[in-house]
This record gives sequence, C-alpha cells and structure tokens, in this order.
Amino acid sequence: MRYKETVRSGGALLWYFQRVSGVFLAVVLFLHVYILHVALKDELSFHAIADRVATPFWKMIDISFLAVALFHGLYGAWIVIDDYIHKPWMRMTLFAALSVVALLAMALGILTILPFQAGG
Repeated sequence: MRYKETVRSGGALLWYFQRVSGVFLAVVLFLHVYILHVALKDELSFHAIADRVATPFWKMIDISFLAVALFHGLYGAWIVIDDYIHKPWMRMTLFAALSVVALLAMALGILTILPFQAGG
C-alpha cells in the first residue's frame, strides 16, 4: 500500500508554521529593538517598562511573542530529537520532557506578564 502524501499528512502544516513563526519572530524582534532603543527617547526604567507592559495591547504582544518563540524553538528541538534519537523509549522520554518544559515555560511567562499594573 502506498502512502498518500498531502498537506494534511502531519508534517507539512507544522513545517509551514515553523517558517511563518521564524518570520514573525524576526519582525517582532526588529520592532522591539527599534521601539525601545531608537523611537523612544525616554530613559528605560522599571517603571516605564511596567507602565507599558500593563496595557492589554502589550500583554497580548508579549504573550503571543512568548508562545511563538516557544513553539519555534521547542519544535526545532523536537525535530532534532526525531532525527537523531532512534530508541523509542528515549525518544518518548525526551518528547515528554520537552512538553513539560514547554508547558512550564508558557505558564511561568504568562504568570509573569499578566500581573503588571499601571504605576508599577
């Protein structure tokens, strides 16, 4: 029986999103550097950053940046594990560890970003 490869075969969509997430990360990183170090002439202090992060818009930007960065990096690690680890028990152990790291990093990131309120 011949395997029918389609866009929905499992890997094509993740491959495509890996490329899209890389472009997104490059654009957001460029905007971050430009906004904080070129466009804003104010002094960077904790209170200035806390006031900015306290707005819902920046919380959304930061959480989406965190989610996309985690996906991009950990999916890349997932592919490396899949390519180089051939023992099934070792592969599943590393996949489980990678999943725990992803969930923990996302939870800690969100718990760090959400509590910020205006005024520091």
